[in-house]
Amino acid sequence: MTGNGTMMVSSRDDQGKAVPPWLRPIASAKLYSSCETHLSEDRNFYCRVCMVALCKECKKQHDLSKHEMIKAYKVGKDVSFRMEDLQSLWDISDICPYISNKWLVAYIYKRGARIASSGRQSSVAECESCQYRLKSPDAKYCSLECKVDAVMKMNESGSMKNEAKRKVETISEESPSNVRSFRKRSRKQKNPQRAPLY
Repeated sequence: MTGNGTMMVSSRDDQGKAVPPWLRPIASAKLYSSCETHLSEDRNFYCRVCMVALCKECKKQHDLSKHEMIKAYKVGKDVSFRMEDLQSLWDISDICPYISNKWLVAYIYKRGARIASSGRQSSVAECESCQYRLKSPDAKYCSLECKVDAVMKMNESGSMKNEAKRKVETISEESPSNVRSFRKRSRKQKNPQRAPLY
């Protein structure tokens, strides 16, 4: 800090390369919440320049400035971006993909708050940030927020925890599939079990 209260940026600050500035405040963006100006509209657009969530009415007014927008989608109760929209903007290869309406999506907010602590399996891949069970063994994070948090911490500390890294690498070697189904068993059974006749 300098004498006039402004912060000096050190030459070691590589966070701009790892996490784009527009993505850093993603956890505080309240996507799919009611717009204060247009109460009947949900905020489902994110402006990458202003780093704010906008509804479609606010977006029309905002489009005059030709800012870059990303559309958010609701998947069940969770908010997501299409992976196709994010691929050219940031490396999302280690974020767990989910399928919604034939699109691969990445959740925006942490999913770890919903973890059931009982019955955990050691062979299941977990998010390195919040320990949420992942559907894809190749993934390291359950959401954009988790990856942003982890990369920011990694940049501060200088390196990632080797134990967590090794754990994810061994899990990813065990299974070649990239995305797993949510279904616990197949729809049709080879030998269906019938209830006994009394």
